[in-house]
This record gives sequence, C-alpha cells and structure tokens, in this order.
Amino acid sequence: MGIFDRDYMQGDGSTGSRIRQLSAVHLMVAINVLVFIAWQFAARRFMWEQFTVSWYGVSHGKIWTLLTATFSHIDFWHFLINMLVFISFAPVLEARWGKKRFLYFYIGSLLFSSMCMISLPSIFDLRDVPCLGASGGVLAVSTAFAIYHPRSIVLIWGILPAPAWLIAAVLTFFDLKGLLAQFQGHSTGVGHGAHLGGILFAGLVLWFLPRVFNLNLFDGGVRRPRSATPRSATPRSATPRSATPRSASAKSPSASSGERSPADYYPQKPTQESRDLAEENLLDQLLTKVSREGIESLSDEEKDDLQRISQKRRDTS
Repeated sequence: MGIFDRDYMQGDGSTGSRIRQLSAVHLMVAINVLVFIAWQFAARRFMWEQFTVSWYGVSHGKIWTLLTATFSHIDFWHFLINMLVFISFAPVLEARWGKKRFLYFYIGSLLFSSMCMISLPSIFDLRDVPCLGASGGVLAVSTAFAIYHPRSIVLIWGILPAPAWLIAAVLTFFDLKGLLAQFQGHSTGVGHGAHLGGILFAGLVLWFLPRVFNLNLFDGGVRRPRSATPRSATPRSATPRSATPRSASAKSPSASSGERSPADYYPQKPTQESRDLAEENLLDQLLTKVSREGIESLSDEEKDDLQRISQKRRDTS
C-alpha cells in the first residue's frame, strides 16, 4: 500500500472543491512538480531570477525568492530524493496536526532555512551563490518525525533499517561537517546552511520551546505541567464535607449521619481538555504503530479511530 492510500490521507469526498480536499502533502508535492516542469520549458534567465535565492537578491528587494526558491529543483535526482523523503514522513505529521498547522510548520521551515542560508555570506567570508531546493523543509519534516517517533524503524532506501533518531543525528553530523568544510574554503555544492536551518527550526519549535518555555505551538498551545501528585492522593475538596452547610431541603438520613450519598460516587463528566489529551495520546499510539508496522497492522476499530481523529483535526485546522 502506498503512502497516499492510507486512511488518514483520504478526504470525505462529499463537499468542497477538488483543490480544497487535497491534503497539504499533495499540495506541496504538486507545486514542486509544477516548478520542476517550469525549469524544463521556461526561460532560464527568468527562473534564475525568480526561483533562486541569494543575499544579493533579497537585499535588492526580491523577498519572495525566500519561498519560491524552496519549491525549485533543476536536477531530477535532487527533486526526486527530496520528494520521496518528504512523502515518507510528512503524512504522519499532517495527520497529527491537521492541514493548516502542517502548512504553518512546513512553510515556516522553508523560510527559516532560506534565511539561514543567505545569512552565511553576510556574516562569514563566503561566496554569495544563488541557492534552490526544498531540502531545508524536508529535513525539518524528517527531524520533526524523529522528535515525535525517535525509536521508529525507518528503511533507508527500503533496505537498511535504522531508528529515526539515528538517521536525524547522522544527517545533522554530516551537514555540520560540510558547513565547516565550506568555512575552510572547500566548495561542496550543497546548501548545508539551509539543511541545518531546517533541522534547527524543527528542534526549536518542537523540542526547545515546549521543554524550556512550556510553549507547544503545534500540539495545543501552552500546556499546564502535569502534577506529580498521584490522583488518588489528591483531596477532592479543601473544605471538610461535614463542615459544608446544606439547606433544610437537602437534608437526608445519610447527611445527618455523616455518610456520603450515592451521587458522590458518580464519575465526573470528562472535560474537553481531558478528551483532547486522550485523543492526542491515542493518535500518537496509532501513528507509531503505523510507522513501525504499516497501516495493515491496525484493526478495523483502530483504523476508524485514526480516520475519525485525523478528519476532526483537518476540519478544525
């Protein structure tokens, strides 16, 4: 089964236009395909001016190239590898966040990686070479997957198994090594600054901000830290029950004897916050299982849960 055949990639097909029903992953791939085709047929000078990014160009007003260059590929293998890696990890993130939040993350990572790339010549003594490619955003997506599912086994080129955290660490190491080589005057022909920018973006918004500032931008905003006190040890009320006044109409034999009424033992209705947290935990478990064992490992009930939660996130995003 292909990645686009998975349940959480399917729309309901009932209402809305065809474009609106496209997932964010489909939409991003489609734009990359169109720009790649444009490189084959459009005037090269126009493409170089509008679909590559450099410090010189941005400083002279071509701010839009910070984004257009990240959908741009000239070489077929550069295009193919980026898209294969993207569709391997991005659907899991879109299912977790919903379409809108995924687009915020991905486009934010593209812009951030472009800014990191063009800032290097202005800070260090490096050549200002026009750059292009989606690699910064793709590495942000793969790093995000590794943050959420570090122990998930990924098959490199469909053959070599490795945990996601190890792949992310190795890619980061080689990009750091390549960037240091560029600082020493060796040209590698690779945008290591953009790659590291994408990795840094994912690390900042998904690891650093939630842990240091308790600010979770893509999983529900600011969250209260969980209490370390066991639930059973937490008193229901700071006021003793026997000291709570009751009206005359509320008196009963159990009240006069100090016993609890049966209503005291009824479970409280779960809050929206607790329901959302339970759904998020369930979604994490299901996506982890899919990433490790494939969609066919889910039971019919689990598939229904995955479809329901994913559709809910798409509708509310």
